[in-house]
Amino acid sequence: MKHITAFAALAITACAPAIGPVVPKTPVERKMIGLLQKFDRWDDDGNSQLDREELTEGLADSGYSADAVMEFYDTNRNGLISLKEAQVAYGRASQIDAGNKSRTKNKQ
Repeated sequence: MKHITAFAALAITACAPAIGPVVPKTPVERKMIGLLQKFDRWDDDGNSQLDREELTEGLADSGYSADAVMEFYDTNRNGLISLKEAQVAYGRASQIDAGNKSRTKNKQ
């Protein structure tokens, strides 16, 4: 009986979808994944949150405004971006893509 149970567990595991890398579908998603990857490197004081100063240093020479990034990611408006807020914002990448497309159409 133990062999059947072990085989069943193995069969179920083998059929489960594999966890793989997140593949960005748009340039905005790629940049958002970049922020998630750099989060710990930019978190100078190690408090698991990015403040405006850390964000400004991290974004230096990127062409992005710390204010604009803070506005989008800091959903609880406490002046800090937590890793959770950054992860949740990734799910809203389509909002930025839609805004970029509508601005492009308006310029034409």
